[in-house]
Amino acid sequence: MKKFIGLIGIMLLMVSIVSARGKVTRDVSLLPVEAQEMIKTYFPKAPVSYMKIDKNLFRTEGYDVFLSDGTELEFDAKGRWTEVESRSQSVPDSLVPMSIRKYVGRYYDDQKVKKIKHDRHGYELELVNGLELKFDNRGKFLRLDD
Repeated sequence: MKKFIGLIGIMLLMVSIVSARGKVTRDVSLLPVEAQEMIKTYFPKAPVSYMKIDKNLFRTEGYDVFLSDGTELEFDAKGRWTEVESRSQSVPDSLVPMSIRKYVGRYYDDQKVKKIKHDRHGYELELVNGLELKFDNRGKFLRLDD
């Protein structure tokens, strides 16, 4: 009986390891509607090259989307963007909250936003010159990392 239970445990472990792999596809319809709309709104001229669906066990953890212009997007399981990084141009201004745009415009007027991350703690921006700015969820400047 102990061998049988051990065998079942090993089989469950193998199933969880195999199912933890991500799926790579070009089928945008597999993205949540919110993510699809975000791509259509902010990146209408850059089609999806491919995307990776991050899975853990039997549920989706997130999505990594790679556009033809080199832009990389990350979404959570519900389709909310968590990170946008542009390799060839700046992140669309409308993705950056107004208070943060005003701050960047005031103190770093000649710099563009290359990358923006958003999580429950706030926002992190990387400018083209390599500086990283951190803001809280209300857009209040917290600190500068270089």
